Amino acid sequence: MDKIVEAGIETAGTSTLGTSVEVGSVELDLVGGTASIYDFSIANPVGFSNASMVSFEELSVSINLQNTSGDQIHINSVVARSPFVLYESVEGETNVDAVSARFDSEADVTEESDDSAAINLIIDSIVIEDIQATLISGFLPEPVDVGLGDILLNDLEGSPDDIAGQIMTPILAQVGSAAAQALVQATADILSNATEGAQDALEGFADQASEALEGVGNLFKRD
Repeated sequence: MDKIVEAGIETAGTSTLGTSVEVGSVELDLVGGTASIYDFSIANPVGFSNASMVSFEELSVSINLQNTSGDQIHINSVVARSPFVLYESVEGETNVDAVSARFDSEADVTEESDDSAAINLIIDSIVIEDIQATLISGFLPEPVDVGLGDILLNDLEGSPDDIAGQIMTPILAQVGSAAAQALVQATADILSNATEGAQDALEGFADQASEALEGVGNLFKRD
């Protein structure tokens, strides 16, 4: 059963995100209603470095067994602690934007299989604590390490494909917004030590990043 779930996560995740999803191992306790996922990672999309875009060592899941049946899975909570995100910018495009575009494009929407559509998922809460990130950009002299805070999502319900969108769309928006703000701050911090030519380039980059931030809402602060 552990191997079946592991393969399912990798297959569904890779299909949804359009980039490789890997899981080190899965441990299920069906009697206790818990599951743990270890060494989870999402590869960078094509056009970026070979490093992982997202990774975490352990993710814990608590299942509501009383409300779980053959056509419905009720999850009390999903908790990920201290995950790592690589926010990489190449020629004005970021890896986070590249993955986010899959959720915005109607061309990427596919019909669900009968089996998938028949399963209803309920997730009471998702907590992602203490997100750590490294920012990489050609405008920065070296990678910058920053903290991106916490993420909390509540009351999700739908098919597996629905849930994937409900989770990844706000997460990617939050990570993108926080990372862009950190890039603007990092740019400001190094401006005073840059040469005149480098200052002009950095100031232009800071202006572009600031404009991008104006259009990014924090989707996690939902009523």
